[in-house]
Amino acid sequence: MRYSFFLLFLLPLTAHGFDLFDAQRGKEKVAPAQPPTSSVAAQKPVPPPQPVVPPPPPPPQVDFTLVGTSRIGSKKVAILQTKEGKQLLQPLRGARTPIEGYANYTLLEVNSREIRLEYPEDSPCRVSNAQKGIACVDNGKAAKLSLVRLNALAPPPPPVPQQPAMPPPNLPPGAVSPGPLQPVQFGPRELSPEEAAKRDAEIKKRQEIYKNFQRQEIKDEDVPPGMRVVRTPFGDRLVPLTQ
Repeated sequence: MRYSFFLLFLLPLTAHGFDLFDAQRGKEKVAPAQPPTSSVAAQKPVPPPQPVVPPPPPPPQVDFTLVGTSRIGSKKVAILQTKEGKQLLQPLRGARTPIEGYANYTLLEVNSREIRLEYPEDSPCRVSNAQKGIACVDNGKAAKLSLVRLNALAPPPPPVPQQPAMPPPNLPPGAVSPGPLQPVQFGPRELSPEEAAKRDAEIKKRQEIYKNFQRQEIKDEDVPPGMRVVRTPFGDRLVPLTQ
């Protein structure tokens, strides 16, 4: 009976948060510390960087070679050659003339021994070629094509006179040593006074003929369409472009 009364007295105290057997009874209760919030966890995940796709390389540079220019009155014509060796006669019509068959190339100027050609935007002029007369200008937007003058062929060297060989013994003077199964050959005979005088007259006649010889020169602006100039040590001459 005694213990029943004690339990009835303890039950209301426990229900109201009072514990008779609590060792911390009477002390100020401290709230438990909250775990720190991670700043890394609070941030949104960063997506991985996307690979940079390089731009496609530009198409290869396609050039023309200037073969010649022609001007008849106010009409100007440029003679071009493709890399395949095909030749084109392109007249200049106004300030800008598309090349026939090559619409992305535009003829801008035609001067004596030089033209100005605009290149396509996707294939600009990047590399000049002095041997072909190509010079890139305007940051590759255009090129100056110059007519390259070819050097004339050098004349052949004069023949070297042969030294007369000493005839072997038992041969008459002026004789040439024979080869196998060949008869004996004698050297050139001495000219008679009449023959020597005739030879000297022929030499003087030739000197008189070529005394006033002048080398013919054809200017580039005088070359008609469809023709080109061939320069030799003896003068210039016109030949068709197909030759």
